[in-house]
Amino acid sequence: MFENKIIIFDFDSTFIKVETIDELAKIILKNDKDKTDKLKLIEKITNLAMNGEINFSTALKKRLEILSIKRDDIKKIINVLSTLISDSIKRNKNFIKSFSNQIWIVSGGFKEIIVPIVSDYGIEEERILANEFVYHNNKVIGCEESKLLFQNKGKIKAIERQNLEGIKIIIGDGYTDYEVFQNGAAHHFVYYCENINRSEISHLAEYKANSFEELIDIIKFL
Repeated sequence: MFENKIIIFDFDSTFIKVETIDELAKIILKNDKDKTDKLKLIEKITNLAMNGEINFSTALKKRLEILSIKRDDIKKIINVLSTLISDSIKRNKNFIKSFSNQIWIVSGGFKEIIVPIVSDYGIEEERILANEFVYHNNKVIGCEESKLLFQNKGKIKAIERQNLEGIKIIIGDGYTDYEVFQNGAAHHFVYYCENINRSEISHLAEYKANSFEELIDIIKFL
């Protein structure tokens, strides 16, 4: 369909409507007496990272420190996020399947959560680059820090390591997505604003898409 083009999707607030870790926090902190304060802090850290005001690895560590994630929480969040896929993505499910071998998901989120959600769209695990949880017994104690996505500028490093051939188009809503384009790891950056409009990032964008349909038109043009 899009000959010689590699489509690189962010996951949070792009493929899905929300930020995974914010939704995880709502589940985990449901009965916490300090729930409101902790949720506000996590959301603040998320926004600082998405706007490029703190680096991603620092933000991820800080948020994981606030939460106590268990294996059962992972199952619950997968069920929740499966119902929160972006509306225009859902509308175009069959179309996405038709060229899914050209799609990569590159996310600062968590592979264990992303894989079962995007597999329904024909996107295979080998084309999903994301963080991976480390467990002790039944509890998440962190992420695998040797993985590129945990590191500062991890998306850039992870994409470059794949040695992808073709016109690479990064699609997302955050500063780390813009950085991929800015540092030459992708040829184009499309700011995706179906779910959220971050003015700090949108004004940096080469192109903007409010829906998957608009994105299709942009990709055809590039």
